[in-house]
Amino acid sequence: MMRRWLILVLVVALLATLWYFSDASMHHETIAENEKWIRSLINDHPILSIAAATGIYILTSLIPGTTGKSILYGWLFGLWIGLAIVSLSLTIAACIALLSVRLMFRDWALRKVPRLVRKIESALNVGGQATCLLTLRLLHAPYTGVNYSAGATNVRITTFAWTTLIGMIPSNVVFVLAGSRLPSVDRLGQLDLWTVVDWKILLVSSVVIAIPLIITHSSRRFRETGEDTSPIEGSSR
Repeated sequence: MMRRWLILVLVVALLATLWYFSDASMHHETIAENEKWIRSLINDHPILSIAAATGIYILTSLIPGTTGKSILYGWLFGLWIGLAIVSLSLTIAACIALLSVRLMFRDWALRKVPRLVRKIESALNVGGQATCLLTLRLLHAPYTGVNYSAGATNVRITTFAWTTLIGMIPSNVVFVLAGSRLPSVDRLGQLDLWTVVDWKILLVSSVVIAIPLIITHSSRRFRETGEDTSPIEGSSR
């Protein structure tokens, strides 16, 4: 999981560096014109645009590794509409993936990710379906892996849907908010790179990423401590 975040940060940094040091005035004008056309289309046909954007997001969310979409949607639609599209689309895509595996690819999932399936089934039996799934989402467990693995279990689809919706809201808010704070392409070309960086968003993003990692590390240490201090044979309890 940490490696995925590092790759994403490196890609963003590389793109920002290329943009900053390249002389791309003609490309900038072309992108600016396309942006104006897209925004005018959204303003003229809001319902159709939102429906089309939702469909596109659902389809692309079924493809592993397609990250960064929520930032783009925040940039185009703003915080609240963008957040609604992203959250709803991710939930629908997750349910589609679960049902696809459950109805057609259950044996394939058991062969492909047996360890994750066993972990989820064990956690479902111990902690309850809702608690387990909500924890996985809040801890940024791999989105595609959880969807496919859950499809190989007997988890209820309604429980899976609402835990996905609620559990992914914190990270969705961060990314959509970051996109909504980005300026237009026209204004972006007139600003210095460090002017574009929103340090408040970076701080919030760091907190959202760090908290699950801290919780995971703390719970692991707690389990290890509990095992080390467990009563030995012959001791009084």
